[in-house]
Amino acid sequence: MSYELTYFALPALAESSRLAFTLGGIAFKDNVVDGEAWGKLKGGPEHPLTSGGLPWLCVDGGKKYGQSAAVARYVGKIAKYEGKALYPEDPLAALEVDGAMDAVKDMFDSVGKTFAIQDAAEKIAARKKLLEEGQPAMRNRSI
Repeated sequence: MSYELTYFALPALAESSRLAFTLGGIAFKDNVVDGEAWGKLKGGPEHPLTSGGLPWLCVDGGKKYGQSAAVARYVGKIAKYEGKALYPEDPLAALEVDGAMDAVKDMFDSVGKTFAIQDAAEKIAARKKLLEEGQPAMRNRSI
């Protein structure tokens, strides 16, 4: 099978899929787009119906699949490391992995809101507040 992952040149929503492909030794095309290219793709006929944004994964040059966590889980299921899939087959282990993935997404969303803050001191204060008062996963455990 051939895989093409489309995302920006950022280690953000597609990074777990990029890492899983790499760790699993699965060849993939890392289709990096800039804002201008994304503007042309967004909402066009190439866009997957499951997603309003990036990343998306194209399998065998055909259908495109959206939603970063769904793509990461898929790649985790097909990628093997030391003979085992990166994403667990056991339902309870998968539940734990999904919980960790959701906690990371919660943190990503919380921190992401601070990027809109223009004032540097205000941005730093907002991020410190997140660490002190925000997401429990940020305060209480390392994921």
